[in-house]
Amino acid sequence: MTQLQTKKWNLARVHPGDGESPIQEQIQEILLYIDETQGELGNYVSIETAEAVEVTGRVQELYTKVFDMDEYIFCIRAEDVHNQKAQSFGDQSNRVKAKMDTLLLAYSQYLARIPEESWQAFLQHPAIAGMERFVTEQRKKVKDQLDPDLEKVIHSLSIHGFDGWEDHYMEEFARLTVPVRNDDGTENLSFDMAYVRAMLSNDRETRQEIAGSLLKVCRENEDRFASIFNHFVGYRNELYRLRGWTNPLKEMLEQNRISEASINSMMQALHKNKSLLHRFLKRKAELTQVEKVSWYDIYAPTFTSQATLTYEEAADIVIGRFRDYNEKLGRFAENAFADGWIDAEPSNAKRHGAFCASFPQSKESRVMLSFTGYYQDVVTIAHELGHAYHNSLLYEEPGFSHKVGTGLAETASTFAENLVLDAAIDSAPTQEDRLSLLEMKITNGLKYITYIPAKFEFEQRFYHKRRSQKLSASELVQLMETTERDWFEDSLEEVHAHNWMSIPHYFNTEKAFYNLPYTIGYLFSNGMYSLFQLEKETFPKRYDQLLRSSGNHSMEHLGHQFLQQDLCAPSFWETAIKPLEEAIIQYLEETKEYC
Repeated sequence: MTQLQTKKWNLARVHPGDGESPIQEQIQEILLYIDETQGELGNYVSIETAEAVEVTGRVQELYTKVFDMDEYIFCIRAEDVHNQKAQSFGDQSNRVKAKMDTLLLAYSQYLARIPEESWQAFLQHPAIAGMERFVTEQRKKVKDQLDPDLEKVIHSLSIHGFDGWEDHYMEEFARLTVPVRNDDGTENLSFDMAYVRAMLSNDRETRQEIAGSLLKVCRENEDRFASIFNHFVGYRNELYRLRGWTNPLKEMLEQNRISEASINSMMQALHKNKSLLHRFLKRKAELTQVEKVSWYDIYAPTFTSQATLTYEEAADIVIGRFRDYNEKLGRFAENAFADGWIDAEPSNAKRHGAFCASFPQSKESRVMLSFTGYYQDVVTIAHELGHAYHNSLLYEEPGFSHKVGTGLAETASTFAENLVLDAAIDSAPTQEDRLSLLEMKITNGLKYITYIPAKFEFEQRFYHKRRSQKLSASELVQLMETTERDWFEDSLEEVHAHNWMSIPHYFNTEKAFYNLPYTIGYLFSNGMYSLFQLEKETFPKRYDQLLRSSGNHSMEHLGHQFLQQDLCAPSFWETAIKPLEEAIIQYLEETKEYC
C-alpha cells in the first residue's frame, strides 16, 4: 500500500519568483514589467524577424509569469476562503490579468504591423515552433476588434464593468443562505452546501424539503439576480455589436478552437439521443417507487455502495489503474501523491469542489478536493490528475501553447476518469457496488449529454432575447422551464427553473458560453477512449502526441490527425455517445429484478 505522510499539498515549491519575495512585491514587479514592455511595443517602426522573435519571447515570459501568479493566488485563496489577506490578492490578480490583456492587445497590434512577406519568415523561425496558431490568432484579433485605443479603454473599464458584474454575482451568491432542519433545530447553510445535501441525501423527504427551501430562497432573491444577469449579458451583447460580431458564439468557438459546423453536428446527435435520458429516469422512478422523479432526485444514488476507502487505498487504486494503462501514467500518479501535489483534507475553510492548478514555471500542478472516503472521491482524484498529466505534456511546449480551450482541457481528465471508473465497475465485489458505480458513470455522462446542452440552449435563447429587451425574473424562469422541458419532456415531475441563478459558468467573463465546452470535452474524450479499447498497445503514444499538440491546433485538426475522424459529421458524436448508451442498456437489464 502507498505510504502517504499527509493529505496537504506543498505550495512552497510552486511559489512564484524566488519563493521568498512577498507576493505584493512580485505583483508590483510584474505590473512594472508589463508597462515597460507595452511602452516599447509602440516604439517599433520597422519590424524585423529577429526583433519580432525577441519581442514574442518577452511577452510570452510575462504571460507565463502572470498565469503562474494567478494560479498561486487562486490556490492560497482556496485553502481558506475566510482569509481576508489572501482574498485581497485576488483583486490584485484581476488587475494584473487586465493589464496583461491590454499588453496582449498591444502585442496583437504589433504582430499586425509585420508585413506579409516577413510574416511567413517569422512563423517559420525555430523559436516560434509550437506557437504558430497562438500568434496567428493574436494577429487576426486586430481585424476582429475595434480601434486599438477603444479596445484599451474597454480593457481598463472592464475591471469595474464586465468583471465587476461577475464579482457582484459571486459576492451576492456567497451571501445566500438556506435554512435546513437538523436534529438540533434549524441551521443556515450556504446555497452550495444546501444544494449538495438536497441532491445527494438518501432520504427523498429530506431532498424534497431542502429543495423547497432552496426554491424559496431563489424566489426571494430572483429579481436581484435577474438584474445582474441582464447587465452581464447586456454588456457582452453590446461589446459584440460594437465589434461587428453577428454570431454570439464567435468567442466561444474561437476559445475552444472548434467550428460551428462541429457544434451543430454534436447538438444534432445529442437531440437524437435524448431518449437515453428518458429511459434512465423512468427506471429510476420505478426503482424508487415514485410515479416520476424530480430535479432533486437526479443525482441521488439509487444503489449505494457501503464500502469506504482510506486515502492510501484511493491512491493505490488510481496509481494501479493508471499503471494498467501504461507505466508512464502510473509513475506520474505515484509522484503526484508522493511529492505533495494533492490537498485532500476536508475543511470548512476550503473552497467547495475540486480543481487542478497548473504552474508552468515549476512544471508541476496542484490538485484540491475534500476526500470523504467514497468512490466518487477516487474518480475525482483521477479526473484532476488527468488535468495534471495534460499539463505535464504541455510544459514541453512554448508558454503560449499551454492555453487550451475547455473542450480540450476536459479531454484528458475525462479519459483518466473513465480508466478508473470502468475498472472499478468490472471489479466491484458485490452487485450493489457494481450498480452503484454503473449508476455513477451514467449520471455523470447524462450531465454532459443532456443537462449541460439544455443549459447552453437556454443561454443562447436568452442572449438572443436580450438584444432587444431585459427579461424579468419570471421571464427567465419561464425560459429555463421551457428549455429544460425540451430535453426532459415528461420524464421529470419538476424541473429546476431557477437553476440560472446558481450556475457561475453563466457569469464568467473570460469564457463565453462556458457550460457547453464540458460536453465537447466529454464526447471528444469518449471518442478517444473508444479508440483506446481497440488499440491498447499503440494508443498511449498517440494520446500523448494529441495532448502535447492540443495548444497549437483546432479540435478538427486533432480529430483528423490523431483519430482519423471528421468532427463536422454527426457520426463522430454519435459514436462518442455509444459507451454511455451501452452503460444505460446494461443498467436497465441488470436492474429488472429490483422493479
